[in-house]
Amino acid sequence: MKSCQHHPGAELLLHYASGQLTGLQRLMVKLHLKACTSCEEVVNELESVGGASLESMSDANLSENAFEQLMARIQQSESDNKVTATEPNFDQLIENIFSKGTSDGLNWHWRTKRFAEIILPVNDESYEAKLIYFKKGMKVPRHTHRDKEMTLVLKGAFSDDSGIYQKGDYVCRTTEHEHAPVAESDCICLAITTQPLKFTGTFGPVLNWFLN
Repeated sequence: MKSCQHHPGAELLLHYASGQLTGLQRLMVKLHLKACTSCEEVVNELESVGGASLESMSDANLSENAFEQLMARIQQSESDNKVTATEPNFDQLIENIFSKGTSDGLNWHWRTKRFAEIILPVNDESYEAKLIYFKKGMKVPRHTHRDKEMTLVLKGAFSDDSGIYQKGDYVCRTTEHEHAPVAESDCICLAITTQPLKFTGTFGPVLNWFLN
């Protein structure tokens, strides 16, 4: 298995290893680890260190309600992953794209002939999550970011001024970055944004008004 070229930061991997990530953010890192041996090794080491630390703690060091806190976390995780009868299991569909390359079962909303998206349900109002499909040659209008945009390539590849991003690559962009991604092949990505994008090209003002 080949390691990826673009990775989550060390802090994010620590949050994953310690169980602090939930929902789609956790799924994004989980899928990256399937494609990246170097990050998988880091997480395994972090989990090993964490387990050793727990084993070395005496009973006296545990809070009186430690068990209740653990059960509450498990119940919350189950609630976050619960799928209703009318809501598709997006986690499984996303994993199918990543592992099998198929997007069967998804109802894409086509914005143009070469660009489609699906806004995903999340339990956290601090971010928005989307599945993005852009066909080979499609160029996303130049934009920067009002805060953060985290992207995981599920299928295919895209590029920008900084390089090429392929299946499994995890890309984080902030207010310091401006780019115009281009699909190198038919490409599907999982993207999480904490604020709407800010388009900066010739038609930036119109796109910001229309899309945001």
